[in-house]
This record gives sequence, structure tokens and C-alpha cells, in this order.
Amino acid sequence: MEQFSLDGKTAAVTGGSRGIGLAIARAFIEAGARVVIAARNEAAVAEAAASLGARCIGLGCDVGDPASVDELAERAWALGPVDIVVNNAGVSPYYKRAELVSVEEFDEVVRVNLRGAYLVSVAMARRMFAAGRGGSIINISSVAGIVPLERQGVYAATKAGLHQLTKVMALEWADRGVRVNAIAPGWVETDLVDELFASRHGERLLADIPMGRLAQPGDIAGAAVWLASDAASYVTGSVVVIDGGRQLR
Repeated sequence: MEQFSLDGKTAAVTGGSRGIGLAIARAFIEAGARVVIAARNEAAVAEAAASLGARCIGLGCDVGDPASVDELAERAWALGPVDIVVNNAGVSPYYKRAELVSVEEFDEVVRVNLRGAYLVSVAMARRMFAAGRGGSIINISSVAGIVPLERQGVYAATKAGLHQLTKVMALEWADRGVRVNAIAPGWVETDLVDELFASRHGERLLADIPMGRLAQPGDIAGAAVWLASDAASYVTGSVVVIDGGRQLR
């Protein structure tokens, strides 16, 4: 459908070298967009960009570092105006009860998941304002920001914060044509959760999903294409939950 076309648009996707970010980048390209993917591992992001073809380039970026984010924004905009931004970079390495998480671990999750999304959104939005073009910013969050999940306290707190940040940015930026939304996936089958779901704890988590399966990265990518496209031109400040019914438990 023409409404879902991204022809002539340019998108920037952080955490784009694998998993959900890579699936979103691929879906954007299939919808007609040019895509810049970014990740901390420059070799991995270059390899991922090569796999996506001529309409994708890969750039190194540490989203928690303001200087690195500014460099990403400058290099992406040097290729042409950026219409779509996906804040997908995130970490969730600590399946621990709250009292077992170290201060260093806490700070790293906040730095990437919340500070990173803030820095990238602001850097890109300022350029969108200056260009007078508007745009779509999509924050990849989690159902953990809505439903308490055991051993995910710090991660869940960053995602709950990201939901509120999404709504405030949507409110403040609507009159300048920048839409800001979030996607809140449940458990997605990526290499980040393989070990967890091979455990007895993972079996219990799977049993809590009414649809009886993990999401695939493509399940999230479809929603991202919709939010990036003209089909969602009147959608801002929304949190789109894609969790197989997990939050209904």
C-alpha cells in the first residue's frame, strides 16, 4: 500500500547490527528507505550494512556518549535529511534480583537504554526542527516497562522511563511535525535471550505468554514500518505493545 511506502525517506537505526535493529533496517529498505545503521562494534555494523546492500551504510556510535552521538547525527545528515530515527540500542545483561545488581551494572543499563535514547532523539530532532521537515522517532522499549518482570528491575525502570520520555517529547514536538512513539515488545527470539530461555526460568517465562511463543524480530519490524510511514501520520505519544498477550496475565 502506498501509505506504508518509505520511498525517498532516510532512516537512522541504532543497535542496527543484529536482532531487532537489523530486522527493522531490512524492513525499511524493503519499504523503499535509505538506512544508516549504527552500533558500537564498527566491524559488526559494517558487516551488517554490507548484508543489506547499497541503500544501507554502517557507522560506529556509542549512544551513551554525547560526542559520539553528535558525530553520528552529523554524518547521517551529511548524506541527506533524516526522516526516521529508531532508538533500538539497548542492553539487558543482568538477570539478577535487584539487591545483586552492582552500581556499575546499574549505571551502564541507564546510560545505554535511557540516556542513549535521549541523546540520539535530541540530536536528531534539533536537526529536524532546523530543516523544518518534521519526522518520526521510534523508541524500542519493552513490556517490562509496563508489567513487573522478576530479575529485570533496572532494565524495567529504564523502559518505564523511556515510555514517559516518549510521551513528553511527543507533546513538546508535535507542533513542529516530529512524531515520537514507542514499541514495547515482549520477549523476542534473539541471541540476547537464547541462554535465558534454555533455562528453567525461561520455561516459566514462556508459559506466561498466552500465544505460547517468543516474538520474532520481524514481528517488531512491521510495527516500526507503520509508525515510520504516512499511515501513522496522526499517531504520536503512543506505546505499541507487541507481546503475544503477556501483559494480560
